[in-house]
Amino acid sequence: MRNLLLAGAALVAWQMPLAARAQDVAPSDEVGLADIVVTAQRREEILQRAAIAVSAVTGASIEAQSVTQATDLTRLVPALQVAPASSFTQIYLRGVGTFGANAWAEQGVAFNYGGVYLSRPAAPAGLFYDLERLEVLKGPQGTLYGRNATGGALNVIPAAPDVGEFGASLTAEYGDYETLKASGALNIPLGEAAAFRLSAQTAQHDGYFNDGYDDEDTQAVRGQFRLQPNDAWDITIGADYAHVGGQGSGGTIMPLLFGDGDDRLGPSDPAVAAAYLGRPPTAPVPQIVARDDGYQDNEFFGVQADVETDLGFAKLTLIPAWRRTDLDFLGYASSFLIDVAELSEQSSFEARLSNNGDRLNWVLGAYYFDETVDANQFFNQASNATLILSDLNTESTAVFGQATLSLTDAFRITGGVRWTSDNKRQSTYTETRPFVGFVAPPTNFTPIILVIPATSTSDVDFEKTTWKAGIEYDIGPQSLLYASVATGFKSGILYASTGRNYSNPEELTAYTIGSKNRFLDNNLQLNVEAFYWDYKDQQVSHLGPVQVAQTPGGPIYGPVFLTENAGAATVYGTEIELLWRVGPHGLLSANVQYLNSEYDSFRYQAYSTSGATPVIGCAVTPTTLTGASPTARIFNVDCTGQPLTNAPEWVLNAGYEHTFDLGAGGRIIAAVDTRVEAERFLSIDYLPQGTQDSYMMSNLRVTWENEPGQVSITGFVNNIENELVFSNSFQSPVKSGVIYNQLRPPRVFGARLGLRF
Repeated sequence: MRNLLLAGAALVAWQMPLAARAQDVAPSDEVGLADIVVTAQRREEILQRAAIAVSAVTGASIEAQSVTQATDLTRLVPALQVAPASSFTQIYLRGVGTFGANAWAEQGVAFNYGGVYLSRPAAPAGLFYDLERLEVLKGPQGTLYGRNATGGALNVIPAAPDVGEFGASLTAEYGDYETLKASGALNIPLGEAAAFRLSAQTAQHDGYFNDGYDDEDTQAVRGQFRLQPNDAWDITIGADYAHVGGQGSGGTIMPLLFGDGDDRLGPSDPAVAAAYLGRPPTAPVPQIVARDDGYQDNEFFGVQADVETDLGFAKLTLIPAWRRTDLDFLGYASSFLIDVAELSEQSSFEARLSNNGDRLNWVLGAYYFDETVDANQFFNQASNATLILSDLNTESTAVFGQATLSLTDAFRITGGVRWTSDNKRQSTYTETRPFVGFVAPPTNFTPIILVIPATSTSDVDFEKTTWKAGIEYDIGPQSLLYASVATGFKSGILYASTGRNYSNPEELTAYTIGSKNRFLDNNLQLNVEAFYWDYKDQQVSHLGPVQVAQTPGGPIYGPVFLTENAGAATVYGTEIELLWRVGPHGLLSANVQYLNSEYDSFRYQAYSTSGATPVIGCAVTPTTLTGASPTARIFNVDCTGQPLTNAPEWVLNAGYEHTFDLGAGGRIIAAVDTRVEAERFLSIDYLPQGTQDSYMMSNLRVTWENEPGQVSITGFVNNIENELVFSNSFQSPVKSGVIYNQLRPPRVFGARLGLRF
């Protein structure tokens, strides 16, 4: 807290001499930097006037960066880290997130599509085309949103139908790794009061690993109908479908990464398989051998409506939605077989009343969410396997509200409150299958696999009231100073166990002070934010011991990927954003984040099937708990003092774009950008092999477009340095110290054609 107050004092001191200059800034609608309109506070406002910690990326920028899947978003926002985990997506903001890898997982950072919360970690797929913008909200959300979140929220907002206007666009891209991407949109007016918009995308490339893994094969389509019969009504009904195929994500054993040339050796490469089989315990202990038969056959469906009507005293917004996620995938990215079939359906309904008055802006809302998940999950390491068959249900209700009162023309106060009640239920059948020895005589080495069945049931409730308070002050026509305190909560997570089988909720209190400014006749933008987060009862997901049986001698524990309250942490830092229009044709951008994170306490238990002491970069001590096989051992782990995972101390995103005017011949736009990161830990093992060292990754684009801007041709290179960057890390459950890492894309280049009418 002391550091935050010092940062705030410095921010105010820095602000005072600039305030006088801000008086002469030109209005935002004159020549200079363009404005981005956001709806992060449930009302349309210019991003520079939003008194919250939010970053926004336009749909045009997302297209220019060739973003077609959630994992690509890391390149866009310094505070954000997005990583794959088989078919799941793991989102971290400033170190707060979830290592989600099974049917129980819930994101610590909410993912909202078109105003609808998507619960499944696999759900952010096949959505990144024909977008209006992406909003990244940092810190707890809930007093304005249907579903609460601790770490923040990602709002993906598709382009809406444009009533009364005809429009069409097509983008086609080809590059190495046989990359072929295409997306398009068609906006058809239906009279003067309605329109239909049809959008579609296909994205394919060969695997970045030499055995075909880390490929992409996505097809998606979205249809929206919008009706505006009069000034009082605005109704949009949409449906979307996506299919994600291919072999899926891959990983490679550390430190073996490359074969001949720059070939990335995938999990089924003979050299990787041999390295794995050569690590203890070796044969005749049963071994898993990764193959190249991995696949994804995942489907995503969604239907939603957005109904807005003016009641006179307030605007009423109704958002009913239904989504279905049907997963079927198999892979070996983490060194062992993962075979999952999961069907989930979610229904949600959000209702909001809002009013923007001269002195008072307020929002009052109610939210209902219901989800069922039917999951068949098989995790096989040969000498240990787990089969999990689950029926899961989550039901959530909430009421929320927030109001901003203008005490003067320049000074405003904000207050908000939220009440959330969650009920979670499960009926789960589990088989733990440990290797316990060989059939006598041992010379034939026929393994004995013990099957330990267990049934887990849960019916638990979680209830919490969270709040927000803030102030904001206009110290100039285009200079805003703001401060806030907000609390966030995420309800407990279930897992399979015959004993206690759920975690407690996690909580986060965020203190924020910031300033947003425009100077030099609207050509220079400088935003600064200082933050301090108090993170309690953090939910950590990992492979650990759970009770699978009860005997007269005591409970028996087996390994399951569980979520437990393992840590309390302090996170603080500063983010600075610079945007400078350099002359009439240049644009310089820089966004830097300093992040200090440290666990005040972090303790959990690790399961060793071989009995060997786990290889972990923290203090490890044995326990007397009984494992599921004669060799298994369970250990206490203490990582107090370590930083949060996926929380680099420094991140810099910088770029420069220059336009060369060719008159009637159109224009050439050259752009270069880079991301520089300090080192970060990828997992709670805190090992050198699971650490991403500091790196710099840059991209280059050169575009010609005709004078009306209807036709464009772009050549691009991403990851110019061909930097090797890890996105995830996982230690083998049966071979201590054997680490498999997943990788971000290598250098890729290509060309893109754009048509807009």
